[in-house]
Order: sequence, then structure tokens, then C-alpha cells
Amino acid sequence: MLEPQLHLVNGVVILLAGAIPIYLTIILKNNLRKLTVILSIFILIHATYCWLDYFGFDFLSDGVFEPLSAAVLLFFGISYFGIANQRKVSIKNMSVIWNPGTFLLLMSNVTLILLLGALSIFVWLAVRSRDIRSFQFQIAIFIVIWILGQVVDILQDSGNIVLPSILDDIALEIHVVSLVFLSIMMWLRFYYSKRSGKRTIEDLDASMR
Repeated sequence: MLEPQLHLVNGVVILLAGAIPIYLTIILKNNLRKLTVILSIFILIHATYCWLDYFGFDFLSDGVFEPLSAAVLLFFGISYFGIANQRKVSIKNMSVIWNPGTFLLLMSNVTLILLLGALSIFVWLAVRSRDIRSFQFQIAIFIVIWILGQVVDILQDSGNIVLPSILDDIALEIHVVSLVFLSIMMWLRFYYSKRSGKRTIEDLDASMR
């Protein structure tokens, strides 16, 4: 696949994944609704990142929306963890003289740090649930795949690894895999919840089943 086609697939797949939490936001109440709202916001921001990439706004997508989506995912993990007191995170403006390439490399590292933070939360929750079918475990897999693509992208941009031309878009392809996994996971969980008559999300401390 060519790079524009991969970006297009990303944009379509992430919107398919977002349909489920957006629907759950409408029908659920209280704390469960708060969780699905945060998850929906993450997916919509990440969808914006994907579509901006598709239309060629690389600086805005990679420098703003990708790390922002990772930050929301981290916040979702913290909320899922059950922190009682919500904390407002403020983003301070920075004036820098760096060129766009340096800025994007920095934001890629910021995104990686945020993803590792989210991963640590969901891995801990997955271990506690002791169930590979749990929402926590499946989200952790999604984040691991995303992190793998992010690491490859950073190594390529920094010149630490040089891949054959046929593998130039490998980081983007890994990202496609992560979003396909997320979309399939969301739809399968929704399907089985309807089939079994159980909620997709039971409570803050239980697995999203």
C-alpha cells in the first residue's frame, strides 16, 4: 500500500472503532458514561490525527494531535484506574526556535512516553483481572502495537536504523494494524455483550466485558 492509502485506511478504521463508545455514551449513565466519553474523545482525536495525515498536514497531525490522543488515552487509563479526584491538566505554551523536524521528533518522544504511561496502567489492571478476555488486557495489546510502530518511526527519523525502501512505511503499517485490532476488539465486545445480554462495561473496577 502507498502511504496515502495507509492514512486513508487508518482514518476509516478508527472511525469504525469510535462508533461503539459513542453509542455507549448515549445509552449509559454516571461513571460508566464518563469512561465512554473519555474513550470516545480519544478515538475522535486520533481520527483527526489520521485524517490530517491523509490530507498532508503532517506538522499538525504528528506534532499536535498524535501526542494529544496519547495524553487522552493516558487520562482514560487513570480514570479507569479509579482515581476519585479528577485533575485538570493544563498545557503551557512554549516558544521554541527549533525547526519543524526537531519539533516532530520531540513530540514523537512525548507521545511514546505518554503511551508507556498508559500501558503501565492497563498492564497492571490486566494482571489484576487475571483474564486475557478483559478489556484491560486487550487495550494493553493495542497500546503495545501502537508503541512498536512509534518506536520504529522514531528510530527511522533519528537515523538509528535504515530500512530497505520496501519497508519505508513499516511504522505506518504497524499503526494500521493497531487500529484494525482496536476496531475489531470494540465491535466484537459489543456483539458478544448484546448476544449474552451483559453490559459492555459493568463498573469502574470490573473488566469491560
